[in-house]
Amino acid sequence: MTTANKGDNSIPDRLPNRFVLLIIMAVTVASLVLGGLWWHNRDSVAIKRDLNVIRNSKKLKVLLSYDPINYFIYSGTPMGYSYELAESFAKELGIPLEVVVVRDLNQQLAMLRKGECDIVSHFLTITGPRSGIVDFSSPLDSTRQVLIQRKPGKNDSTRLVRKIEELDGKNLHVRTNSAYFTRLKEIMKDKDILINIVDVQGTLTTSELISKVNDGSIDYTVADDNIASTHSALYPNIDFATPLSPTQPLAWAVRKNSPQLLQALNLWLEKEKKSGRLAVIHDKYYNRQYQFRKHAAHAFYSSHAGRISPYDELVRKGAKTIDWDWRLLSALIYEESQFDPEAISWAGAIGLMQLMPSTAAAFKPGDLSNPADNIKAGTAYLVSLEKEWEEIQDQATRLKFILASYNVGPGHVRDAQKLATKYGANPYVWEGNVERYLELKAEPGFYNDKASLLGYCNGKMAVLYTRNIINRYTLYSQVIPE
Repeated sequence: MTTANKGDNSIPDRLPNRFVLLIIMAVTVASLVLGGLWWHNRDSVAIKRDLNVIRNSKKLKVLLSYDPINYFIYSGTPMGYSYELAESFAKELGIPLEVVVVRDLNQQLAMLRKGECDIVSHFLTITGPRSGIVDFSSPLDSTRQVLIQRKPGKNDSTRLVRKIEELDGKNLHVRTNSAYFTRLKEIMKDKDILINIVDVQGTLTTSELISKVNDGSIDYTVADDNIASTHSALYPNIDFATPLSPTQPLAWAVRKNSPQLLQALNLWLEKEKKSGRLAVIHDKYYNRQYQFRKHAAHAFYSSHAGRISPYDELVRKGAKTIDWDWRLLSALIYEESQFDPEAISWAGAIGLMQLMPSTAAAFKPGDLSNPADNIKAGTAYLVSLEKEWEEIQDQATRLKFILASYNVGPGHVRDAQKLATKYGANPYVWEGNVERYLELKAEPGFYNDKASLLGYCNGKMAVLYTRNIINRYTLYSQVIPE
Protein backbone atom coordinates (compact mmCIF):
# COMPACT_ATOMS: atom_id res chain seq x y z
CA MET A 1 0.00 0.00 0.00
CA THR A 2 1.25 3.49 -0.81
CA THR A 3 1.08 5.85 2.18
CA ALA A 4 0.21 9.52 1.58
CA ASN A 5 2.77 12.14 2.73
CA LYS A 6 1.82 15.01 4.97
CA GLY A 7 0.39 17.82 2.89
CA ASP A 8 -0.38 15.35 0.09
CA ASN A 9 -3.94 15.92 -1.17
CA SER A 10 -4.16 12.47 -2.81
CA ILE A 11 -6.75 9.97 -1.49
CA PRO A 12 -5.27 7.08 0.48
CA ASP A 13 -5.56 3.67 -1.17
CA ARG A 14 -7.77 2.48 1.67
CA LEU A 15 -10.44 4.51 3.36
CA PRO A 16 -11.97 3.93 6.78
CA ASN A 17 -14.82 1.44 6.62
CA ARG A 18 -17.40 3.99 7.77
CA PHE A 19 -16.37 6.37 4.99
CA VAL A 20 -16.60 3.59 2.43
CA LEU A 21 -20.11 2.77 3.61
CA LEU A 22 -21.11 6.43 3.27
CA ILE A 23 -19.84 6.48 -0.32
CA ILE A 24 -21.74 3.28 -1.14
CA MET A 25 -24.92 4.70 0.37
CA ALA A 26 -24.52 7.92 -1.59
CA VAL A 27 -24.02 6.05 -4.85
CA THR A 28 -27.02 3.85 -4.09
CA VAL A 29 -29.27 6.83 -3.39
CA ALA A 30 -28.08 8.54 -6.56
CA SER A 31 -28.80 5.40 -8.56
CA LEU A 32 -32.27 5.16 -7.10
CA VAL A 33 -32.98 8.81 -7.88
CA LEU A 34 -31.74 8.50 -11.45
CA GLY A 35 -33.59 5.23 -11.83
CA GLY A 36 -36.72 6.85 -10.49
CA LEU A 37 -36.38 9.69 -12.98
CA TRP A 38 -36.07 7.17 -15.80
CA TRP A 39 -39.05 5.26 -14.41
CA HIS A 40 -41.10 8.43 -14.12
CA ASN A 41 -40.25 9.42 -17.71
CA ARG A 42 -40.35 5.91 -19.16
CA ASP A 43 -43.17 6.81 -21.60
CA SER A 44 -40.99 9.51 -23.14
CA VAL A 45 -38.84 6.75 -24.68
CA ALA A 46 -41.69 4.42 -25.61
CA ILE A 47 -42.90 4.50 -29.21
CA LYS A 48 -46.20 6.36 -29.52
CA ARG A 49 -48.54 4.32 -31.69
CA ASP A 50 -52.13 4.60 -30.54
CA LEU A 51 -55.27 3.47 -32.36
CA ASN A 52 -55.36 6.39 -34.81
CA VAL A 53 -51.79 5.63 -35.95
CA ILE A 54 -52.58 1.90 -36.11
CA ARG A 55 -55.60 2.60 -38.34
CA ASN A 56 -53.50 4.73 -40.69
CA SER A 57 -50.85 2.02 -40.88
CA LYS A 58 -53.57 -0.53 -41.77
CA LYS A 59 -51.92 -3.08 -39.50
CA LEU A 60 -52.67 -4.26 -35.96
CA LYS A 61 -49.52 -5.96 -34.73
CA VAL A 62 -50.07 -8.53 -31.99
CA LEU A 63 -47.30 -10.39 -30.22
CA LEU A 64 -47.68 -14.15 -29.78
CA SER A 65 -45.40 -17.04 -28.96
CA TYR A 66 -45.63 -20.49 -30.48
CA ASP A 67 -47.15 -23.03 -28.12
CA PRO A 68 -49.79 -25.78 -28.28
CA ILE A 69 -52.59 -23.62 -26.85
CA ASN A 70 -52.19 -19.98 -27.82
CA TYR A 71 -50.64 -19.99 -31.30
CA PHE A 72 -49.71 -22.76 -33.71
CA ILE A 73 -50.14 -23.74 -37.36
CA TYR A 74 -52.49 -26.67 -37.93
CA SER A 75 -52.76 -28.08 -41.47
CA GLY A 76 -51.51 -24.77 -42.82
CA THR A 77 -54.03 -22.75 -40.79
CA PRO A 78 -52.99 -20.44 -37.93
CA MET A 79 -54.90 -21.35 -34.79
CA GLY A 80 -54.83 -20.99 -31.03
CA TYR A 81 -56.78 -19.38 -28.23
CA SER A 82 -54.94 -16.06 -28.17
CA TYR A 83 -54.65 -15.99 -31.96
CA GLU A 84 -58.37 -16.50 -32.47
CA LEU A 85 -59.19 -13.75 -29.98
CA ALA A 86 -56.69 -11.36 -31.59
CA GLU A 87 -58.08 -12.13 -35.03
CA SER A 88 -61.61 -11.40 -33.80
CA PHE A 89 -60.52 -8.08 -32.25
CA ALA A 90 -58.76 -7.04 -35.47
CA LYS A 91 -61.95 -7.78 -37.43
CA GLU A 92 -63.91 -5.69 -34.93
CA LEU A 93 -61.56 -2.78 -35.63
CA GLY A 94 -61.56 -3.43 -39.37
CA ILE A 95 -57.76 -3.56 -39.41
CA PRO A 96 -55.69 -6.41 -40.89
CA LEU A 97 -53.93 -8.53 -38.28
CA GLU A 98 -50.18 -9.08 -38.29
CA VAL A 99 -48.71 -11.67 -35.91
CA VAL A 100 -45.30 -10.82 -34.47
CA VAL A 101 -43.71 -13.97 -33.09
CA VAL A 102 -41.63 -13.52 -29.94
CA ARG A 103 -38.85 -16.08 -29.71
CA ASP A 104 -37.66 -14.96 -26.26
CA LEU A 105 -40.48 -14.36 -23.77
CA ASN A 106 -38.15 -12.29 -21.59
CA GLN A 107 -38.20 -9.63 -24.35
CA GLN A 108 -41.96 -9.33 -24.87
CA LEU A 109 -42.57 -6.13 -22.88
CA ALA A 110 -39.49 -4.48 -24.37
CA MET A 111 -40.78 -5.32 -27.85
CA LEU A 112 -44.12 -3.74 -26.97
CA ARG A 113 -42.53 -0.50 -25.78
CA LYS A 114 -40.30 -0.34 -28.87
CA GLY A 115 -43.36 -0.47 -31.12
CA GLU A 116 -42.57 -3.90 -32.57
CA CYS A 117 -46.11 -4.88 -31.61
CA ASP A 118 -49.25 -3.11 -30.39
CA ILE A 119 -50.60 -5.75 -28.01
CA VAL A 120 -49.04 -8.60 -26.09
CA SER A 121 -51.84 -10.97 -26.97
CA HIS A 122 -51.31 -13.90 -24.69
CA PHE A 123 -52.13 -14.14 -21.03
CA LEU A 124 -49.93 -12.20 -18.62
CA THR A 125 -50.41 -12.23 -14.87
CA ILE A 126 -51.15 -8.70 -13.67
CA THR A 127 -48.38 -7.80 -11.24
CA GLY A 128 -47.26 -4.53 -9.63
CA PRO A 129 -43.91 -4.30 -11.43
CA ARG A 130 -45.51 -5.03 -14.81
CA SER A 131 -48.26 -2.48 -14.18
CA GLY A 132 -45.54 0.13 -13.83
CA ILE A 133 -44.34 -0.60 -17.36
CA VAL A 134 -47.51 -1.36 -19.35
CA ASP A 135 -51.27 -1.01 -19.10
CA PHE A 136 -53.37 -4.14 -18.83
CA SER A 137 -56.71 -4.86 -20.44
CA SER A 138 -59.70 -5.95 -18.42
CA PRO A 139 -58.97 -9.46 -17.13
CA LEU A 140 -59.77 -12.19 -19.65
CA ASP A 141 -59.43 -14.96 -17.11
CA SER A 142 -58.01 -15.76 -13.71
CA THR A 143 -55.89 -18.57 -12.40
CA ARG A 144 -53.57 -19.53 -9.59
CA GLN A 145 -49.98 -20.70 -9.82
CA VAL A 146 -49.39 -24.37 -9.09
CA LEU A 147 -46.34 -26.54 -8.61
CA ILE A 148 -45.63 -28.93 -11.49
CA GLN A 149 -44.05 -32.14 -10.23
CA ARG A 150 -43.78 -35.70 -11.45
CA LYS A 151 -45.97 -38.42 -9.96
CA PRO A 152 -43.91 -41.15 -8.26
CA GLY A 153 -43.66 -44.48 -10.03
CA LYS A 154 -44.65 -47.79 -8.44
CA ASN A 155 -41.21 -48.41 -6.98
CA ASP A 156 -40.38 -44.75 -6.40
CA SER A 157 -40.18 -43.65 -2.77
CA THR A 158 -40.27 -39.94 -3.69
CA ARG A 159 -43.03 -38.01 -1.92
CA LEU A 160 -45.08 -35.37 -3.64
CA VAL A 161 -44.64 -31.84 -2.29
CA ARG A 162 -47.90 -30.80 -0.66
CA LYS A 163 -46.76 -27.95 1.61
CA ILE A 164 -44.94 -24.87 0.38
CA GLU A 165 -42.36 -25.24 3.16
CA GLU A 166 -41.28 -28.54 1.59
CA LEU A 167 -39.81 -26.60 -1.34
CA ASP A 168 -36.88 -25.67 0.90
CA GLY A 169 -33.70 -26.77 -0.87
CA LYS A 170 -35.51 -27.84 -4.05
CA ASN A 171 -34.52 -26.84 -7.60
CA LEU A 172 -37.31 -25.08 -9.52
CA HIS A 173 -36.90 -24.15 -13.19
CA VAL A 174 -38.64 -20.93 -14.28
CA ARG A 175 -37.93 -17.87 -16.46
CA THR A 176 -36.46 -14.95 -14.50
CA ASN A 177 -38.84 -12.37 -15.99
CA SER A 178 -41.95 -14.46 -15.34
CA ALA A 179 -44.58 -13.97 -12.66
CA TYR A 180 -43.59 -17.42 -11.41
CA PHE A 181 -40.11 -16.15 -10.52
CA THR A 182 -41.60 -13.21 -8.62
CA ARG A 183 -43.91 -15.50 -6.68
CA LEU A 184 -41.10 -17.87 -5.70
CA LYS A 185 -39.13 -14.90 -4.35
CA GLU A 186 -42.14 -13.90 -2.25
CA ILE A 187 -42.48 -17.45 -0.94
CA MET A 188 -38.84 -17.54 0.14
CA LYS A 189 -39.26 -14.30 2.03
CA ASP A 190 -42.61 -15.18 3.62
CA LYS A 191 -41.72 -18.75 4.59
CA ASP A 192 -38.04 -18.11 5.35
CA ILE A 193 -36.92 -20.95 3.13
CA LEU A 194 -34.33 -21.24 0.37
CA ILE A 195 -35.47 -22.36 -3.08
CA ASN A 196 -32.84 -22.81 -5.77
CA ILE A 197 -34.49 -20.97 -8.66
CA VAL A 198 -32.89 -22.20 -11.88
CA ASP A 199 -33.22 -19.56 -14.60
CA VAL A 200 -34.23 -20.97 -17.97
CA GLN A 201 -34.00 -19.39 -21.41
CA GLY A 202 -36.79 -17.11 -22.54
CA THR A 203 -37.27 -19.40 -25.54
CA LEU A 204 -38.60 -22.13 -23.25
CA THR A 205 -42.37 -21.92 -22.90
CA THR A 206 -44.38 -23.12 -19.92
CA SER A 207 -45.61 -25.99 -22.11
CA GLU A 208 -42.05 -27.12 -22.76
CA LEU A 209 -41.13 -26.94 -19.07
CA ILE A 210 -44.15 -29.07 -18.18
CA SER A 211 -42.97 -31.57 -20.78
CA LYS A 212 -39.52 -31.64 -19.20
CA VAL A 213 -41.01 -32.42 -15.79
CA ASN A 214 -43.12 -35.16 -17.34
CA ASP A 215 -40.14 -36.89 -18.97
CA GLY A 216 -37.86 -36.44 -15.95
CA SER A 217 -35.47 -33.85 -17.42
CA ILE A 218 -36.22 -31.52 -14.51
CA ASP A 219 -37.97 -32.08 -11.16
CA TYR A 220 -40.12 -28.98 -10.68
CA THR A 221 -41.51 -25.96 -12.48
CA VAL A 222 -44.47 -23.62 -11.99
CA ALA A 223 -47.49 -23.05 -14.23
CA ASP A 224 -50.90 -21.47 -14.18
CA ASP A 225 -53.55 -23.93 -13.11
CA ASN A 226 -55.56 -23.62 -16.34
CA ILE A 227 -52.48 -24.40 -18.45
CA ALA A 228 -51.48 -27.31 -16.22
CA SER A 229 -54.93 -28.92 -16.31
CA THR A 230 -54.96 -28.77 -20.11
CA HIS A 231 -51.55 -30.41 -20.34
CA SER A 232 -52.48 -33.21 -17.95
CA ALA A 233 -54.21 -34.98 -20.85
CA LEU A 234 -50.95 -34.90 -22.80
CA TYR A 235 -48.62 -35.60 -19.89
CA PRO A 236 -50.20 -38.10 -17.48
CA ASN A 237 -47.10 -38.18 -15.26
CA ILE A 238 -47.50 -34.61 -13.97
CA ASP A 239 -49.12 -33.56 -10.69
CA PHE A 240 -50.40 -29.99 -10.31
CA ALA A 241 -52.46 -30.20 -7.12
CA THR A 242 -50.17 -28.03 -4.95
CA PRO A 243 -51.12 -24.32 -5.14
CA LEU A 244 -48.40 -21.68 -4.85
CA SER A 245 -50.45 -18.49 -5.09
CA PRO A 246 -53.93 -17.11 -4.59
CA THR A 247 -56.12 -16.61 -7.65
CA GLN A 248 -54.63 -13.95 -9.94
CA PRO A 249 -56.13 -12.06 -12.93
CA LEU A 250 -54.79 -12.63 -16.45
CA ALA A 251 -54.87 -10.02 -19.20
CA TRP A 252 -53.32 -8.63 -22.39
CA ALA A 253 -50.91 -5.67 -22.32
CA VAL A 254 -50.62 -2.43 -24.29
CA ARG A 255 -48.26 0.53 -24.08
CA LYS A 256 -49.07 3.16 -21.49
CA ASN A 257 -49.33 5.80 -24.20
CA SER A 258 -52.07 3.89 -26.10
CA PRO A 259 -55.28 4.86 -24.23
CA GLN A 260 -57.46 4.73 -27.36
CA LEU A 261 -56.36 1.17 -28.12
CA LEU A 262 -56.90 0.11 -24.50
CA GLN A 263 -60.41 1.59 -24.47
CA ALA A 264 -61.36 -0.16 -27.72
CA LEU A 265 -59.91 -3.44 -26.46
CA ASN A 266 -61.84 -3.29 -23.18
CA LEU A 267 -65.13 -2.41 -24.92
CA TRP A 268 -64.67 -5.36 -27.27
CA LEU A 269 -63.83 -7.73 -24.40
CA GLU A 270 -66.94 -6.67 -22.51
CA LYS A 271 -69.07 -7.38 -25.58
CA GLU A 272 -67.43 -10.78 -26.19
CA LYS A 273 -67.95 -11.81 -22.57
CA LYS A 274 -71.63 -10.84 -22.61
CA SER A 275 -72.25 -12.68 -25.89
CA GLY A 276 -70.63 -15.86 -24.59
CA ARG A 277 -68.17 -16.05 -27.51
CA LEU A 278 -65.18 -15.70 -25.19
CA ALA A 279 -66.28 -18.76 -23.22
CA VAL A 280 -66.83 -20.79 -26.40
CA ILE A 281 -63.32 -20.11 -27.71
CA HIS A 282 -61.83 -20.80 -24.27
CA ASP A 283 -63.59 -24.16 -24.13
CA LYS A 284 -62.37 -25.02 -27.63
CA TYR A 285 -58.69 -24.73 -26.76
CA TYR A 286 -58.53 -25.42 -23.03
CA ASN A 287 -61.12 -28.16 -22.63
CA ARG A 288 -61.50 -29.96 -25.96
CA GLN A 289 -58.21 -29.79 -27.82
CA TYR A 290 -56.56 -32.77 -26.19
CA GLN A 291 -59.63 -34.97 -25.68
CA PHE A 292 -58.60 -37.17 -28.55
CA ARG A 293 -60.83 -40.11 -29.20
CA LYS A 294 -59.16 -43.46 -28.68
CA HIS A 295 -58.97 -45.57 -31.75
CA ALA A 296 -61.26 -48.55 -31.95
CA ALA A 297 -59.84 -51.80 -30.63
CA HIS A 298 -59.89 -53.42 -34.05
CA ALA A 299 -57.57 -52.31 -36.84
CA PHE A 300 -60.29 -52.29 -39.47
CA TYR A 301 -64.01 -52.45 -40.01
CA SER A 302 -64.94 -56.11 -40.45
CA SER A 303 -68.68 -56.57 -40.14
CA HIS A 304 -68.71 -57.88 -43.71
CA ALA A 305 -66.02 -60.17 -45.07
CA GLY A 306 -63.62 -58.48 -47.47
CA ARG A 307 -64.82 -54.98 -46.60
CA ILE A 308 -63.08 -52.17 -44.71
CA SER A 309 -65.94 -49.67 -44.33
CA PRO A 310 -69.39 -48.82 -45.69
CA TYR A 311 -67.63 -46.38 -48.05
CA ASP A 312 -65.41 -48.87 -49.88
CA GLU A 313 -66.81 -48.05 -53.32
CA LEU A 314 -66.36 -44.31 -52.86
CA VAL A 315 -62.83 -44.90 -51.58
CA ARG A 316 -62.00 -47.15 -54.56
CA LYS A 317 -63.23 -44.47 -56.95
CA GLY A 318 -61.25 -41.74 -55.19
CA ALA A 319 -58.10 -43.86 -55.02
CA LYS A 320 -58.12 -44.33 -58.81
CA THR A 321 -57.92 -40.57 -59.34
CA ILE A 322 -54.63 -40.43 -57.43
CA ASP A 323 -53.27 -43.83 -58.47
CA TRP A 324 -53.28 -45.12 -54.89
CA ASP A 325 -54.16 -48.54 -53.58
CA TRP A 326 -57.68 -48.05 -52.21
CA ARG A 327 -56.63 -49.82 -49.02
CA LEU A 328 -53.97 -47.15 -48.43
CA LEU A 329 -56.56 -44.41 -48.79
CA SER A 330 -58.82 -46.36 -46.41
CA ALA A 331 -55.99 -46.50 -43.87
CA LEU A 332 -55.67 -42.70 -44.06
CA ILE A 333 -59.41 -42.20 -43.68
CA TYR A 334 -59.52 -44.52 -40.68
CA GLU A 335 -56.73 -42.56 -39.02
CA GLU A 336 -58.58 -39.31 -39.68
CA SER A 337 -62.17 -40.13 -38.76
CA GLN A 338 -62.62 -43.88 -38.11
CA PHE A 339 -65.04 -43.69 -41.09
CA ASP A 340 -67.40 -41.26 -39.32
CA PRO A 341 -68.73 -38.87 -42.02
CA GLU A 342 -70.11 -36.54 -39.33
CA ALA A 343 -66.82 -36.21 -37.45
CA ILE A 344 -65.76 -32.66 -36.67
CA SER A 345 -62.46 -32.17 -34.89
CA TRP A 346 -61.76 -29.62 -32.15
CA ALA A 347 -60.00 -27.56 -34.87
CA GLY A 348 -62.98 -27.62 -37.23
CA ALA A 349 -61.80 -30.34 -39.66
CA ILE A 350 -64.80 -32.02 -41.25
CA GLY A 351 -65.91 -35.44 -42.41
CA LEU A 352 -64.27 -38.68 -43.50
CA MET A 353 -60.95 -37.14 -44.52
CA GLN A 354 -61.06 -34.42 -41.83
CA LEU A 355 -60.54 -31.49 -44.16
CA MET A 356 -60.14 -27.96 -42.88
CA PRO A 357 -62.60 -25.75 -44.79
CA SER A 358 -59.79 -23.33 -45.59
CA THR A 359 -57.73 -26.15 -47.14
CA ALA A 360 -60.65 -27.67 -49.03
CA ALA A 361 -61.78 -24.32 -50.46
CA ALA A 362 -59.17 -24.51 -53.22
CA PHE A 363 -60.74 -27.73 -54.52
CA LYS A 364 -64.40 -26.67 -54.73
CA PRO A 365 -65.41 -29.23 -52.12
CA GLY A 366 -69.19 -29.05 -52.15
CA ASP A 367 -70.64 -30.39 -48.89
CA LEU A 368 -67.77 -31.68 -46.76
CA SER A 369 -70.16 -33.64 -44.57
CA ASN A 370 -71.19 -35.60 -47.66
CA PRO A 371 -68.89 -38.66 -48.00
CA ALA A 372 -68.58 -38.42 -51.80
CA ASP A 373 -67.79 -34.70 -51.78
CA ASN A 374 -65.40 -35.11 -48.87
CA ILE A 375 -63.40 -37.87 -50.55
CA LYS A 376 -63.34 -35.93 -53.82
CA ALA A 377 -61.88 -32.86 -52.10
CA GLY A 378 -59.51 -34.95 -49.97
CA THR A 379 -58.05 -36.80 -52.92
CA ALA A 380 -57.66 -33.51 -54.82
CA TYR A 381 -55.62 -32.25 -51.89
CA LEU A 382 -53.49 -35.42 -52.00
CA VAL A 383 -52.82 -34.74 -55.70
CA SER A 384 -51.49 -31.30 -54.76
CA LEU A 385 -49.27 -32.86 -52.09
CA GLU A 386 -47.98 -35.39 -54.63
CA LYS A 387 -46.85 -32.46 -56.78
CA GLU A 388 -45.44 -30.70 -53.73
CA TRP A 389 -43.09 -33.60 -53.07
CA GLU A 390 -42.27 -34.74 -56.61
CA GLU A 391 -38.62 -33.95 -55.88
CA ILE A 392 -38.51 -37.04 -53.62
CA GLN A 393 -37.58 -39.77 -56.10
CA ASP A 394 -38.26 -42.86 -54.01
CA GLN A 395 -42.00 -43.50 -54.05
CA ALA A 396 -42.18 -45.10 -50.57
CA THR A 397 -40.24 -42.19 -49.09
CA ARG A 398 -42.37 -39.63 -50.92
CA LEU A 399 -45.48 -41.24 -49.42
CA LYS A 400 -44.23 -40.49 -45.90
CA PHE A 401 -43.63 -36.84 -46.79
CA ILE A 402 -47.16 -36.67 -48.24
CA LEU A 403 -48.82 -38.29 -45.22
CA ALA A 404 -47.01 -36.06 -42.74
CA SER A 405 -47.96 -33.03 -44.85
CA TYR A 406 -51.61 -34.11 -44.87
CA ASN A 407 -51.50 -34.16 -41.08
CA VAL A 408 -49.64 -30.92 -40.24
CA GLY A 409 -49.30 -29.15 -43.57
CA PRO A 410 -46.35 -29.15 -46.00
CA GLY A 411 -44.90 -25.99 -44.46
CA HIS A 412 -43.91 -27.77 -41.26
CA VAL A 413 -42.38 -30.64 -43.22
CA ARG A 414 -40.41 -28.10 -45.28
CA ASP A 415 -39.20 -26.59 -42.00
CA ALA A 416 -38.05 -30.06 -40.91
CA GLN A 417 -36.15 -30.37 -44.20
CA LYS A 418 -34.41 -27.05 -43.58
CA LEU A 419 -33.50 -28.06 -40.04
CA ALA A 420 -32.16 -31.38 -41.34
CA THR A 421 -29.97 -29.54 -43.85
CA LYS A 422 -28.77 -27.07 -41.23
CA TYR A 423 -27.76 -29.79 -38.78
CA GLY A 424 -26.12 -32.14 -41.25
CA ALA A 425 -28.94 -34.62 -41.93
CA ASN A 426 -30.35 -35.65 -45.32
CA PRO A 427 -33.39 -33.52 -46.29
CA TYR A 428 -34.59 -36.18 -48.76
CA VAL A 429 -34.56 -39.14 -46.37
CA TRP A 430 -37.44 -39.68 -43.94
CA GLU A 431 -36.38 -42.15 -41.24
CA GLY A 432 -33.85 -40.70 -38.83
CA ASN A 433 -33.53 -37.48 -40.83
CA VAL A 434 -36.54 -35.31 -41.75
CA GLU A 435 -38.69 -37.43 -39.44
CA ARG A 436 -36.38 -36.65 -36.52
CA TYR A 437 -36.43 -32.88 -37.11
CA LEU A 438 -40.18 -32.84 -37.54
CA GLU A 439 -40.42 -34.37 -34.05
CA LEU A 440 -37.93 -31.79 -32.74
CA LYS A 441 -40.19 -28.95 -33.95
CA ALA A 442 -42.10 -29.48 -30.70
CA GLU A 443 -39.06 -28.20 -28.77
CA PRO A 444 -38.31 -24.45 -28.42
CA GLY A 445 -34.67 -24.81 -29.41
CA PHE A 446 -35.85 -26.00 -32.82
CA TYR A 447 -39.22 -24.32 -33.43
CA ASN A 448 -37.56 -21.01 -32.52
CA ASP A 449 -34.66 -21.76 -34.88
CA LYS A 450 -34.46 -19.30 -37.80
CA ALA A 451 -34.73 -22.25 -40.18
CA SER A 452 -38.17 -23.06 -38.74
CA LEU A 453 -40.39 -20.46 -40.39
CA LEU A 454 -43.73 -21.78 -39.08
CA GLY A 455 -42.64 -22.28 -35.49
CA TYR A 456 -44.23 -24.79 -33.14
CA CYS A 457 -45.56 -28.09 -34.45
CA ASN A 458 -46.53 -31.25 -32.60
CA GLY A 459 -44.28 -33.20 -34.96
CA LYS A 460 -44.36 -36.33 -32.82
CA MET A 461 -48.06 -36.67 -33.58
CA ALA A 462 -47.39 -36.26 -37.31
CA VAL A 463 -44.67 -38.92 -37.25
CA LEU A 464 -46.95 -41.30 -35.31
CA TYR A 465 -49.78 -40.51 -37.73
CA THR A 466 -47.60 -41.48 -40.70
CA ARG A 467 -46.48 -44.73 -39.07
CA ASN A 468 -50.04 -45.66 -38.08
CA ILE A 469 -51.32 -45.28 -41.63
CA ILE A 470 -48.52 -47.32 -43.15
CA ASN A 471 -48.88 -50.05 -40.51
CA ARG A 472 -52.64 -50.18 -40.97
CA TYR A 473 -52.19 -50.33 -44.76
CA THR A 474 -49.94 -53.34 -44.26
CA LEU A 475 -52.69 -54.99 -42.20
CA TYR A 476 -55.33 -54.21 -44.80
CA SER A 477 -53.12 -55.61 -47.55
CA GLN A 478 -52.78 -58.91 -45.70
CA VAL A 479 -56.49 -59.55 -45.11
CA ILE A 480 -58.48 -57.46 -47.63
CA PRO A 481 -58.50 -58.42 -51.34
CA GLU A 482 -57.20 -55.77 -53.72
